Amino acid sequence: MIPSRACEHFNRAIRFRRSPVVEAAMPNPRPLNILRVITWLPVGGIERKILAVLPRLDRERFRVRLVCLRERGPLADELETLGVPVDECPMRSRLSPSGILGLSALMRKHRIDIVHAHMYRSAVPATIAAHLARVPVVITQVHNVDTWETRRQRWLDSFLCRWRSAVVGVSECVRRDITRSLSIPEEKVHVLYNGVDVERFGGGGRRAAMRAALGLAPDDVAIIYHGRLVSQKNPEALVKIACEVAQRRKGVVVLVAGDGPRREDLERMAAEKNVSGLIRFLGRRNDIPDLLQAADIYVLPSFKEGFSNALIEAMAAGLPAVATDVGGNAEAVEHGRSGWIVPPRNDGLLLNAVAALADDAAERARMSQEARKRARFFSIENMIANVESLYTQLAREAGLA
Repeated sequence: MIPSRACEHFNRAIRFRRSPVVEAAMPNPRPLNILRVITWLPVGGIERKILAVLPRLDRERFRVRLVCLRERGPLADELETLGVPVDECPMRSRLSPSGILGLSALMRKHRIDIVHAHMYRSAVPATIAAHLARVPVVITQVHNVDTWETRRQRWLDSFLCRWRSAVVGVSECVRRDITRSLSIPEEKVHVLYNGVDVERFGGGGRRAAMRAALGLAPDDVAIIYHGRLVSQKNPEALVKIACEVAQRRKGVVVLVAGDGPRREDLERMAAEKNVSGLIRFLGRRNDIPDLLQAADIYVLPSFKEGFSNALIEAMAAGLPAVATDVGGNAEAVEHGRSGWIVPPRNDGLLLNAVAALADDAAERARMSQEARKRARFFSIENMIANVESLYTQLAREAGLA
């Protein structure tokens, strides 16, 4: 059962529910009014994807705005510069009656047709507020597996699915996890793969200059990881690659682009194992496309993923990938064709796959071409088209079109 305090907040919100507004029987105005809901807009993968997609939706068909439930965040001004209004509706808690009513009022004010909320902490209040506001279409999006931290969260999210038109996962693996965790019909759960700007990462002509800047010899094999240095990503495997692959094969270097709470530990591990010269911690970089062009192999040793943007970026740059079989990795990488998929938590197989690619330039070249081809399936253009298609389908089912 839902805890009493949450139940009390929920019931108070329901008691404040207004009577339905009786409107004239006429078709909804076009374009459709879309409201995206998120806690805030930090410089993160999900938020950058929102920044890439929302301004590029067809403005003749969709009028889009976004609301933050905590604070605006550093990307809010940039999103508004690109033509997407950003509202702020601070909430003390996910089930705050005043916060939910304020969010519902905002939805009524802007005559919202479709609410699209991201992650559990936004999905809960957005669903209740949309129900109170009589929003015809409600979508919530899940970005990773095992996102529910407690049984209470899972119960509440499952309960609220009755008021949702669809739940979206970023991969088939996430879709299956949603269906199983929330016990909802499969047909209600959709997949919207993340997309990347393939042309931005696939451009040529920068390899030689960047390799020279990194101090790489022409024949060096550069193995790269870019992303957060957090436990979920299993960054210790990068040091193991330096020990087991780079130390035993002349001319192999491990590049680590990114930062996070594990960086200091990793640098200490590398020093203790005497491989500091073989693994380079580059920190946060704004030139990831150039770095990827300079590398030869991409590695993603994660314990947990939803659908990795970084992996698709590397494939768009033509890098064969060695990635663990978690989340949507095996949906992105065609095993044996555009890279290798290995079981998670099996560093032996991971190291063997990386070593085999480091030794075989012809295989790397073959996989490079296949990786570029595969990345085009996950282009930002395809992602935008799929978002628009889902909105159109659900609007039609709700009688809006």
